[in-house]
Amino acid sequence: MSYQRPPMPLPEELSMLEIGDKPPGHSQSLSTFLPAFRFARPPALPPRPPKPVGETTNNNAFYYDRLNTNEMSASTQADNIFQSPISTDAPLSMFSRISHPLSVPSNTTTNGKATETNKFYGNMLIGDQTNPAWTHPYSFYWSKDSYLGMAVSYISASQKVFASGSPPEYFFGPGGLRSFVFGAVDFSAVDQMSLGFTNLTHLQAHVKVLKNQNQFILVPLVQGMGFATAVYYNMIPKLFSPIGYKSVVGVTSPRSGIQKYKIVLQNNVTWSLYVTVPSGQSLALALSNANQIVGNKSVNGCIFQLVPDTNSAIDAAAGCYPNSGTLSGSVSGTTGQYTIAYGLSGSSNGGKTLMYACPHHVASFTSAMSSRRINSNLDSVTMGSMTGYLTQSFEMQVNVPSQISFDPYSAISGKSSPQYSSSVLNAISAAAQSEATGDVISDSNVDSMYTAGKVLAKYAWTLYACQYVIKNQSLVNTLKANLKSAFARFTANNQQLPLRYDTTWGGVISSGSSSQDYGNSYYNDHHFHYGYHVIAAAILAKVDAANGGNWLSQNKTWVENLLRDYSNPNSGDQYFPVFRSFDWFAGHSWAKGLFPSGDGKDEESSSEDVNAAYALKMWGNVTGNQNLENIGNLELGIMKGSLNSYFLYQDNNTVEPSQIIPNKVSGILFENKIDHTTYFGTELQYIQMIHAIPITSISSYIRSPTFVEEEWNQKLAGIVNNVQDGWKGIIMLNRALSNPSDSYNFFSGSGFSNNYLDNGQSKTWSLTYSGAFI
Repeated sequence: MSYQRPPMPLPEELSMLEIGDKPPGHSQSLSTFLPAFRFARPPALPPRPPKPVGETTNNNAFYYDRLNTNEMSASTQADNIFQSPISTDAPLSMFSRISHPLSVPSNTTTNGKATETNKFYGNMLIGDQTNPAWTHPYSFYWSKDSYLGMAVSYISASQKVFASGSPPEYFFGPGGLRSFVFGAVDFSAVDQMSLGFTNLTHLQAHVKVLKNQNQFILVPLVQGMGFATAVYYNMIPKLFSPIGYKSVVGVTSPRSGIQKYKIVLQNNVTWSLYVTVPSGQSLALALSNANQIVGNKSVNGCIFQLVPDTNSAIDAAAGCYPNSGTLSGSVSGTTGQYTIAYGLSGSSNGGKTLMYACPHHVASFTSAMSSRRINSNLDSVTMGSMTGYLTQSFEMQVNVPSQISFDPYSAISGKSSPQYSSSVLNAISAAAQSEATGDVISDSNVDSMYTAGKVLAKYAWTLYACQYVIKNQSLVNTLKANLKSAFARFTANNQQLPLRYDTTWGGVISSGSSSQDYGNSYYNDHHFHYGYHVIAAAILAKVDAANGGNWLSQNKTWVENLLRDYSNPNSGDQYFPVFRSFDWFAGHSWAKGLFPSGDGKDEESSSEDVNAAYALKMWGNVTGNQNLENIGNLELGIMKGSLNSYFLYQDNNTVEPSQIIPNKVSGILFENKIDHTTYFGTELQYIQMIHAIPITSISSYIRSPTFVEEEWNQKLAGIVNNVQDGWKGIIMLNRALSNPSDSYNFFSGSGFSNNYLDNGQSKTWSLTYSGAFI
């Protein structure tokens, strides 16, 4: 992981500026109390839940600790596909137990569960804990300089920094631009602060900026949260703005107990601040200098909420924030539905909170969401403009590829079903005669789960062609036996870098160093690595069963240990985190594990993410686990929208900045940056095709014929003749997604060379896929 972010030419912060635009009647003294707030008669409140957090009746600091697991239950329909773990058994004993070199930070409550490694808040758990966590549209980070506390940043579209050139190679959100810092008078030195963590799941994290166990600022992190929220427990609030306050004016409040202010910062961004003071307590705020607002006393359970918008509709959500997310979903035919239900703390006039949805959410929202939408849009850095909703859930519906199995599939109109002519079958047979007898045992004997997985999958797809396309029993018997032997090295854990079970974070990791096998031992890329093994195992199990074998029953547990590592669907499995890789809010996976990153989590290969979900789907299909198959189907249905919004750029893409659309693919997509490059080189074929490999029966579902043809014409046609290695074969098999005849002619032509095959690609499969649709 040696990739370096581009330099950031903008200053970290604007210099401290004088307060301007004083409210009438106020002196120029910066110690003057802020204008008294006013409140209008509020509408009738909805029924209150029992004693929500933030409305304590005493000063018991542990009231929060008792209630912070309060969650609104999602719809738990009988067919909820997330209701059961794959297994609750301990990982196989062949995986030796080890403690990870990187420990979980102190003051972290895990409740005996595995700890997430690839989630949006991961930066806060590793390194010096000061790199940001992106919730979109905000980012948060621990501020330890002269502004002590939790920083919050909002980057508007106009602030994005683009590289020179046309199209620019990258853009990013400038780092270190703190809009505000949630601080406290009680913090006078950096060594008085520490971070604590509770409620760490795949959809939320509760972060405490601690002075001690009785005095802390709670910052609940939930993706899409509309307010940047901080709750003060037995502390005197101090709200910094390193940018500087230009004006602070009290305005009409939503109801008694909530103070509302309109804040204009020196960069002319206007924010609304809501301060909810618990019943029986009081708080007055004052400007103490150009950069800080200070409270006059300690408060317990007082909620500070910021949003860079003044739309009055937001008032209905003030005082309420999401404390958790609960995922539910179902699949029926080719329709998938999923809901993220948000547990709420506090209370609001509307009984809902404010959430911001990404473009792929909005495109798939059910009709029930339309009445919850408000006229408020905020910018994310890399996921486009976000839309505001007053809601307690996101409810979405997508088409899913239930009809796609192992057989080649094409999204080209009129070519969805494979058809093989006799000449194509002869060409496939000729290739298989050579490749089916290849040395898969030696080829997969490498020091990388990733490389080995690619090799096993290559031979598995060749086995598929031998069994179901050319139907050559002799070749099936030979290759099946060799593939079983190759797999046996891994299922016995006798490969060059055996796997181990990490008891610190909870996962199956390589015994290599952090720099070996693409950082597998630090949880990089597990869905890429293990997805190849799982899809290869699914094909082998299917073919073996068709020939009367029992390989599946003998190896099922080993395969599902890998699946549990990257795609455990339920917290009942305490040995692995829930959905280590896939992010159900972002709509795709994150590849970066336990490595700090100034730009957040990232993913380089959208297509290998697809392969991991496809492997989950097909393993569920082969084993008769309908929930797993449907989870895979649902992930693929979601990725069809998310990947074509954020990773793959058809000419009519309006989500990402127009300047970068001619790049056609993201390259590496971070939470804070899109960079048209790769971790392993800058050749154009690498950048484009890392989003295409491996090309399988699911590829055309994601990579539309229109996109593939545009990418060919604009990026690939001009370079393909100069590519003489395995990337040429990938380019030309990708060509089959829009022009199968050109692709087939390349692989069947007299000028074809095996040098053009990637180590995860066979000529047999390339002819099988392209030849199915000519």
